[in-house]
Amino acid sequence: MEAKRIIPCLDVKDGRVVKGVKFVNFRDEGDPVELAVYYDNENADELVFLDITASHEERSIMLDIVEETASKISIPLTVGGGIRSIDDMKAILAAGADKVSISSAAIRDPELISKAAGEFGSKRIVVAIDAKRMETGDDGLIWEVYINGGRKATGIDAVKWAQEAEKLGAGEILLTSMDT
Repeated sequence: MEAKRIIPCLDVKDGRVVKGVKFVNFRDEGDPVELAVYYDNENADELVFLDITASHEERSIMLDIVEETASKISIPLTVGGGIRSIDDMKAILAAGADKVSISSAAIRDPELISKAAGEFGSKRIVVAIDAKRMETGDDGLIWEVYINGGRKATGIDAVKWAQEAEKLGAGEILLTSMDT
């Protein structure tokens, strides 16, 4: 049996950690650096930072927060949000992240996964999938992939996309249910 790992995921919006329900009604939970240090001190195994509005706002992630966090914690740090290119990934990794997480950009250009895995190794590439349960016309259900922080449906089946992302070189999948 595999060991259980504790990996907190901090959703960051406007430089603050937020918590929402079903991707809406966000409330402030605190400073991302302080919360990262807290989880590090509480022996979390790893930490994920997701800048949840970067893709939607078509901006890059806040590197200053990544740099400060990486300098103050000892656990592995995965960072995502607004990452659209190999150069963006280089900047995130140079700022101290151990892994990069891509979602919207991977849907728009699946070959970005292969390029990133070739450049940095699969172990450093996480594909994040925001999925929502959708009924199909044949009385079935699928989990549909959403991008841009859960704002835009893609029509893509999440299970099939996860399998494709793995084939393309993703070392990990970060799956989020938008329904719960």
